[in-house]
Amino acid sequence: MVDLEETGNLMVLRYLGPPEPGDETAYLDALEQVGARSAPFALILVLGGIGKLSAAAERAQALWFKRTRADLDRRCRGLVIVRPGFEEASADVFRRLWTFPIAIAPDEAAARTTVRTYLA
Repeated sequence: MVDLEETGNLMVLRYLGPPEPGDETAYLDALEQVGARSAPFALILVLGGIGKLSAAAERAQALWFKRTRADLDRRCRGLVIVRPGFEEASADVFRRLWTFPIAIAPDEAAARTTVRTYLA
Protein backbone atom coordinates (compact mmCIF):
# COMPACT_ATOMS: atom_id res chain seq x y z
CA MET A 1 0.00 0.00 0.00
CA VAL A 2 1.30 3.41 -0.97
CA ASP A 3 -0.17 6.59 0.43
CA LEU A 4 1.01 10.19 0.16
CA GLU A 5 -0.50 12.53 2.72
CA GLU A 6 -0.04 16.27 2.31
CA THR A 7 -1.08 18.44 5.23
CA GLY A 8 0.14 22.01 5.18
CA ASN A 9 3.94 21.94 5.02
CA LEU A 10 4.19 18.24 5.92
CA MET A 11 4.29 15.34 3.48
CA VAL A 12 4.03 11.75 4.72
CA LEU A 13 4.87 9.02 2.23
CA ARG A 14 3.86 5.55 3.39
CA TYR A 15 4.94 2.42 1.53
CA LEU A 16 3.75 -0.54 3.58
CA GLY A 17 3.39 -4.26 2.95
CA PRO A 18 2.31 -6.72 2.14
CA PRO A 19 3.30 -5.87 -1.43
CA GLU A 20 0.45 -5.45 -3.90
CA PRO A 21 0.48 -5.18 -7.69
CA GLY A 22 1.11 -1.59 -8.73
CA ASP A 23 2.81 -0.55 -5.47
CA GLU A 24 6.17 0.19 -7.07
CA THR A 25 4.56 2.39 -9.70
CA ALA A 26 2.50 4.18 -7.03
CA TYR A 27 5.65 4.70 -4.93
CA LEU A 28 7.57 6.16 -7.87
CA ASP A 29 4.58 8.39 -8.70
CA ALA A 30 4.51 9.59 -5.09
CA LEU A 31 8.23 10.40 -5.25
CA GLU A 32 7.50 12.52 -8.33
CA GLN A 33 4.86 14.43 -6.35
CA VAL A 34 7.36 15.01 -3.53
CA GLY A 35 9.95 16.23 -6.02
CA ALA A 36 7.47 18.53 -7.73
CA ARG A 37 6.39 20.31 -4.56
CA SER A 38 7.26 23.98 -4.95
CA ALA A 39 6.70 25.19 -1.37
CA PRO A 40 8.97 24.39 1.58
CA PHE A 41 8.03 21.19 3.42
CA ALA A 42 9.23 18.43 5.70
CA LEU A 43 8.92 14.75 4.81
CA ILE A 44 8.20 11.62 6.81
CA LEU A 45 8.95 8.37 5.00
CA VAL A 46 7.26 5.31 6.51
CA LEU A 47 8.47 2.00 5.06
CA GLY A 48 7.72 -1.52 6.18
CA GLY A 49 7.05 -5.02 4.93
CA ILE A 50 7.71 -4.20 1.28
CA GLY A 51 10.90 -6.12 0.63
CA LYS A 52 13.30 -4.93 -2.04
CA LEU A 53 12.37 -2.87 -5.05
CA SER A 54 12.78 -4.43 -8.46
CA ALA A 55 15.94 -3.52 -10.38
CA ALA A 56 13.91 -1.22 -12.65
CA ALA A 57 12.33 0.56 -9.68
CA GLU A 58 15.74 0.91 -7.99
CA ARG A 59 17.06 2.57 -11.15
CA ALA A 60 14.04 4.87 -11.37
CA GLN A 61 14.44 5.82 -7.71
CA ALA A 62 18.16 6.54 -8.16
CA LEU A 63 17.40 8.74 -11.18
CA TRP A 64 14.76 10.57 -9.13
CA PHE A 65 17.32 11.19 -6.36
CA LYS A 66 19.74 12.63 -8.91
CA ARG A 67 17.15 14.69 -10.79
CA THR A 68 15.52 16.25 -7.69
CA ARG A 69 18.56 16.61 -5.42
CA ALA A 70 19.13 20.35 -5.82
CA ASP A 71 15.43 21.24 -5.61
CA LEU A 72 14.90 19.13 -2.49
CA ASP A 73 17.95 20.67 -0.85
CA ARG A 74 16.32 24.09 -1.35
CA ARG A 75 12.79 23.18 -0.25
CA CYS A 76 12.89 20.23 2.14
CA ARG A 77 13.39 21.26 5.77
CA GLY A 78 14.07 17.72 6.97
CA LEU A 79 13.32 14.02 6.57
CA VAL A 80 12.35 11.49 9.23
CA ILE A 81 12.52 7.83 8.26
CA VAL A 82 10.41 5.16 9.96
CA ARG A 83 11.53 1.69 8.97
CA PRO A 84 12.01 -1.45 11.07
CA GLY A 85 15.70 -2.23 11.48
CA PHE A 86 16.81 1.06 9.91
CA GLU A 87 20.01 2.27 11.55
CA GLU A 88 22.20 5.36 11.51
CA ALA A 89 24.56 3.77 8.99
CA SER A 90 21.63 3.43 6.58
CA ALA A 91 20.55 7.01 7.25
CA ASP A 92 24.08 8.13 6.42
CA VAL A 93 23.48 7.01 2.82
CA PHE A 94 20.63 9.55 2.63
CA ARG A 95 22.75 12.17 4.40
CA ARG A 96 25.28 11.92 1.58
CA LEU A 97 22.50 12.67 -0.91
CA TRP A 98 21.05 15.76 0.75
CA THR A 99 22.10 18.56 3.06
CA PHE A 100 18.88 18.86 5.08
CA PRO A 101 18.54 17.10 8.46
CA ILE A 102 17.68 13.40 8.38
CA ALA A 103 16.53 11.47 11.44
CA ILE A 104 15.25 8.01 12.25
CA ALA A 105 12.14 7.39 14.35
CA PRO A 106 10.68 4.15 15.75
CA ASP A 107 7.12 4.98 14.64
CA GLU A 108 5.09 7.62 12.88
CA ALA A 109 4.03 9.37 16.10
CA ALA A 110 7.68 9.87 17.08
CA ALA A 111 8.46 10.98 13.52
CA ARG A 112 5.75 13.65 13.72
CA THR A 113 7.27 14.94 16.96
CA THR A 114 10.74 15.10 15.40
CA VAL A 115 9.58 16.72 12.18
CA ARG A 116 8.00 19.62 14.10
CA THR A 117 11.52 20.82 14.96
CA TYR A 118 12.30 21.07 11.23
CA LEU A 119 9.20 23.19 10.62
CA ALA A 120 9.60 25.52 13.60
